[in-house]
This record gives sequence, structure tokens and C-alpha cells, in this order.
Amino acid sequence: MTVGTGGPAHAAPVSCVALRADGGRLASGSHDRSVIVWDTTDPARPAMVTEFGHRAAVLSVAWNPAAADLLATGAADGTAAVWRVVDDRPPSQMKVLSGHPGPVTSVAWMPDGQHLICQIGESRAAVWNAFGETYLGELADCVRLAVSPHGLVATVGVDRLVAVRDLWRDPGRITYLPAATVEDCAWSPDGTTLALAGDDGSLELLDSTLRPIRSVRLGDTPLRGVTWSTDGRSLIAGTYDPALVALDTSGRPQWRHTDVRLWPRSLAAAGGTVVTAAFSGRPQLLVQSTGQPLGPGPSQAPPEPSAPFRGGAAAATGRIVTAGPPGERHPLWEHETRVTAIAAVGDRVIVSAAHRAVRVMLVTENDLAVERGITLHAPEPVKAVAVLGSPETPVVVAASHDFRLFTWTLDWTDMPNGPRLIGEFGYGIAALTRLDDHRLTATDHHGEMVILALGADGALSA
Repeated sequence: MTVGTGGPAHAAPVSCVALRADGGRLASGSHDRSVIVWDTTDPARPAMVTEFGHRAAVLSVAWNPAAADLLATGAADGTAAVWRVVDDRPPSQMKVLSGHPGPVTSVAWMPDGQHLICQIGESRAAVWNAFGETYLGELADCVRLAVSPHGLVATVGVDRLVAVRDLWRDPGRITYLPAATVEDCAWSPDGTTLALAGDDGSLELLDSTLRPIRSVRLGDTPLRGVTWSTDGRSLIAGTYDPALVALDTSGRPQWRHTDVRLWPRSLAAAGGTVVTAAFSGRPQLLVQSTGQPLGPGPSQAPPEPSAPFRGGAAAATGRIVTAGPPGERHPLWEHETRVTAIAAVGDRVIVSAAHRAVRVMLVTENDLAVERGITLHAPEPVKAVAVLGSPETPVVVAASHDFRLFTWTLDWTDMPNGPRLIGEFGYGIAALTRLDDHRLTATDHHGEMVILALGADGALSA
């Protein structure tokens, strides 16, 4: 876990970041409802310029491409706003775009600097003339979006289709069905190439008419975010490890940076600097050419997932779950993506998580054969798992990569009971630690710990 920040910081995780085109200013939004604008003229020593906020968690920020002192923000209460941020006077709120029927999870300016697209939850996006405060319509079935320098709008739908539209010249759209579910998309600085970050660990590059250019597999870990370097020669992808990976446009790797504090739901690059959202309360900045972190604190990589089991261990290497003593590993299960967490109980039950899939296996008493197995589907990608109860009625606990904690109760004879939401952690869940068959601790990235226990009814609560 990480505790403290050493300087100005948000009082909750940094949920979104945006670098001004010249790299001299960084805007970061947080779940503490604040926006901080940083002077990143010297990216190794970012200094707070000003701070302002919304009435709810800030989920998105975007600098205006036509006016360097204008910033758009989107919040969890369905409000988007436009702010004027000038160094020598307090920030002023110019426009408020409210009434969205859900959180504004992304804001993206059109190249003219007048029109703003607000993604609403995971269903649609609203198009506004921001300065006239005029609602112009919406894009249906939109869970991700990106706007090119030429005004082409790329969207990803619930049906996995990627679509490109020219909102002003042609109301129609062209579509493409990628091989994997797309977690994020980004246009190259020249607007000729669209990058798709897939949940199978692949990065697809398409031209502006959605014809495939190439596909690069970065590993077994699902990708979470993607952005381009300012010169368009490099891509930086965020993974669920969590890590940042840089590669050139031909697919050759350049560097990799892993740190448990990263929250790469939001990435930005400008002026030779890469920045990502983070659980530490301050955005994390890196040198774009090398991946070297800027600022205090060593890089921390999570260990390979494992749990004690029958005098040996249940562990995972990549996608494969194994059990047994060292040198006698017995393969039990292969997931579709890299395994992120392992837990065990009673020398009979092994639980493994890979992205949204949580596999529960009941192993026979005399050997390592799988007697029964079931795959649970988590509402969100899973970071950590624990298992309580008994092998006959295990209670599976899963912490998401963001804030939420879920449980399922199994008895092997009927459908599992769950997922049930247990609660949310303001700084994200860093680890789950089993204390005994009925209790565990959940620790967040700010050092706070909660003990949860099974009640007489089998329900888990703090």
C-alpha cells in the first residue's frame, strides 16, 4: 500500500487527466470532487496553479483545442462545465451543461473548440454547442469515444461495434467489428489512425475508414487505456496489471512501467511527458521516451498471484492456474486472459480471477483432480479475491480494480447467490487478506483497513 503524497494532492484517487497541447499545464480530476491544474513546465516538479471543483466526483477533463485557457470537465452528477483557467486570476465557470441522465464519464471537444461531446454513463453521448448551451442531439450506444483533429468521431458500442461518423458532413457511419471487446480508443495526432485497446491484450490500428493496418498483442493482460505521443510515433497503453507499455507504430516495444498506484483509466501525453490517473492522490508523470517516473517513490510491481495450498501453493503463471509443491506443479485451469488473483480455503477450494471471470474449483481430497467447477462473472474487472466459509459452502469475495467489493455464496447444488455488492472504498482496494474461515481484511491505497466477517446468515459485512 502507499500512504501519503508529500505535497499538494487530491483527497481521493485521481480519476482523469489531460495535458495541454504544449505540455505546460496538466489538469487532474478526482473522486474528491476537485480539479487541480498543475504547472508542468518542469514535469519533474509539478506545481499546483489552482484548484476548483464540482458537487460530485470529477470523471473527465479536456483542454479546448482552440483556446489554451479553456477546460471542460464532466462529473458524476450528470453535469459538464467549461472553465476559464488563467494563471494570474482565479478560475471562472463560463458554462454549465446539466440535465444528463447519468454521470458524464468523458468529455471531448470538436476541433472548432465550440462543440463538446459528453459521454453519459455507458449508453450514449450528448452533442452540445457549449457556448450557446444548446443541446444538438445524441449518439446512441456509446461506451467509449474519441474525436480526431479533423472532426471524425469514433465510438465503441455495447454491441462491440466501432463506428466512425462525420457529424457535420455525413449523418451516416462506417463500422468495424474488432476481434476483442474495446476498452478504449484514441486517434493519432494527424487523425489518420485509430488505436483500439482490447480486453484480450491486443492493440489494433485502423485507418480513418476503419480498414485494419496491424494488430499487436502486448500480452495476456487486458488493456485499459491508450494514447499517442505528440509526434504520433509512439503509443502508450495502460493495462490492468497495472502498467504502462510504450511501443512504436510498427509494434516494437519501447518500455514498460509497472506500479500498483497506477489507475490507467485515463492517459495523456504531450511535450515529452506521459501522465496517468492514479490511486495516490496525485497524477503520475513519466518521461515519454524512457518510461522513467517523474517524482518521488519507487516503482512497485505486484507479485505473481499465489495462495498456500496443501503444503505447497496454488499459483498462476500467465493464464494457467496450477497447484502443488515446488517442482511438481499440476495444471488445473487456463483462463482466456492473465490471472490477476488467487485464493484458497480448506485445502479443497481454489479461486482464480482473470479480468471479469472468477473461476471456483472444488478439488478432490486425494489428488488434484477438479471435482466441480463454476465460472462466476463479475460486474467489473477483478483485482483481488478471497474465499471464506467451508469447501461445501464457500463465500467468494472479489475486489474490483476501482472501488467496489462483491461476494457470491455457493453450495454446489444450485445457482450461486450473487454477485452482491458489499461496499465501496474511497481510495480503491489494494488487497484482500484472509484472517480465518470467517473474517478478512480489505485495505485501500491510503492505508485504511476494514475487517469484514461472515454473519450467522452467511452474509459478509463490516
